Amino acid sequence: MTSTQATTAPEASPRGPRRAGDRLRRGFGLIGPRHGRHLLPAARLDELALPIGDDGVVAGVDTEGRPAVLGVNRPTPYDVVLIGGLWTAQVLALRTAATGARVAVETGRPQSWIRMVHAMGGGQNGLSVYEVGRVPPQGASAGTPVLVVRDCGMRPPRGRVAAGPWQSVVTLLPYLSPVAPRLLRQARLAGIQRVSPDEAAELGRTIGLSRAEVESLPGLPDGVTLWCADRDRQYVLTQPTDAEIGLLGDPRRMD
Repeated sequence: MTSTQATTAPEASPRGPRRAGDRLRRGFGLIGPRHGRHLLPAARLDELALPIGDDGVVAGVDTEGRPAVLGVNRPTPYDVVLIGGLWTAQVLALRTAATGARVAVETGRPQSWIRMVHAMGGGQNGLSVYEVGRVPPQGASAGTPVLVVRDCGMRPPRGRVAAGPWQSVVTLLPYLSPVAPRLLRQARLAGIQRVSPDEAAELGRTIGLSRAEVESLPGLPDGVTLWCADRDRQYVLTQPTDAEIGLLGDPRRMD
């Protein structure tokens, strides 16, 4: 007994709405409209640049009016020394907390920080104040970066909590103290506000400032900081918001 096999011609591939329905069922999605490519001449590539150079906290504006950003939330240890006023340190602390980071303040003058703590919800919203030498481990991580502000006077003791992954440390010095050269050599970033001519000359020798930069330091206005990292130098004007003025007052070098 022989069997006969029927031969069926292959079905033509579906087209139009039927083909689009098949693609949807297989998960390929809709076929969108066809447009020409968006092209940009090489000469206009600079127009795509953002006005800031890094993720972080807006410390103010540079000499050309562009935002100046401090990248304090880093996966590597980051030490900052600020020779200047409490006002600037507090603005940086507020703005860092506003990014979602936690701020731990080590200070010998807690009364100067307590208003900030109350304004931010009694320490429940990212800012805590500790006595000198009493800062506990902060448990910093990529999800909860930490900024430690050390407001410990002219001769801050060695801190129990040091810079580490996702934990930066800002040491505030009101003037150029005997421990400043050591701290400046260890720091990745230094901020300098108005100082005396003698202090400016010493800073010039310590961190290699130019003659013009040294001469500018005694006359810096309130709210202006010269930030120095390696060979990079940038003058930054910290412009407070209305809320910051209401909480901290106007920019000032002295407290």
